[in-house]
Amino acid sequence: MSGRSGGDSLRRTTEAGRSAVVAFRCAGSSTQRGWPEAVREDESLPVHEIPVPCSGRLQPEHFLKAFEAGADLVLVLTCCNGGCRYLEGHRRVRQRIDYVRGLLNEVGLGGERLLLLESRAGANGGTDATQQSDVIHEALAAALVGLVPSPLGSTDERVD
Repeated sequence: MSGRSGGDSLRRTTEAGRSAVVAFRCAGSSTQRGWPEAVREDESLPVHEIPVPCSGRLQPEHFLKAFEAGADLVLVLTCCNGGCRYLEGHRRVRQRIDYVRGLLNEVGLGGERLLLLESRAGANGGTDATQQSDVIHEALAAALVGLVPSPLGSTDERVD
């Protein structure tokens, strides 16, 4: 999430009046070649993709910074359980997401804004890319239904 360009593109997306999504994608997931084309091509789902070496390396601050920058929804795409090349990554990110969901509920933003999706195959697996893309696309679309824009996205204050 570091750097100005990511925050700027996220801010432009929310100013356009559409729900903004920040997606942390584990490099070890089955979508190694990049964000699925079906999601990338659907302009009604503006997604700012952030590839990470392992989702288990993500800290609560990463999720909170995305919300602070105006994201309406934060998605974490992990390897399948047992498919993490770093052994503990899947378990660690799940614990951190549960923690941050609790914080979001506590402040009234709503824990449902933090979405965890498990890839159908890990670093060595081979699932159908189209099928994986469809699952991600449907999950994002379902999560955005009825989701009101984040009140944090309406501020003009710059967050870096």
